[in-house]
Amino acid sequence: MTALTALLDGIWLPVMALYVLVMAVFLAVGCNLAYLVYLAATRPPRHPAPPPLQSYPMITVQLPIFNELYVVERLIRAASHLRWPGNRLEIQVLDDSTDETQYIAARVVRDYAARGVNIVHVRREDRVGYKAGALAAGLEAASGE
Repeated sequence: MTALTALLDGIWLPVMALYVLVMAVFLAVGCNLAYLVYLAATRPPRHPAPPPLQSYPMITVQLPIFNELYVVERLIRAASHLRWPGNRLEIQVLDDSTDETQYIAARVVRDYAARGVNIVHVRREDRVGYKAGALAAGLEAASGE
């Protein structure tokens, strides 16, 4: 029993020193985090909001799709609800699909075009270049910048 007590007496001081050192590191990290939170909450943003546009440029949003049955409707809906003047926005659905995605896309495009959204459904005969090729083909017919 005395050997164990002597061993514990010899280890106790280094273990406590290590514990105090680790706690000091945690305290420093915590103080640094609190300081960064304080800075983020009190300083003004480095990049203030830009002034409102005087004239909106004509833009084209291209949506290249290929057999994306479960996403195409949400994708077109999200693009159709962009906050941009309708007369300055063109949406191209560049569809190379070979499954029923093409019919879903055509239906959704037709619905949004009937609501006055400037949207077109572009289909290609071949898939040369895949989605990048679809973007290049759509760019030839795009009216936006």
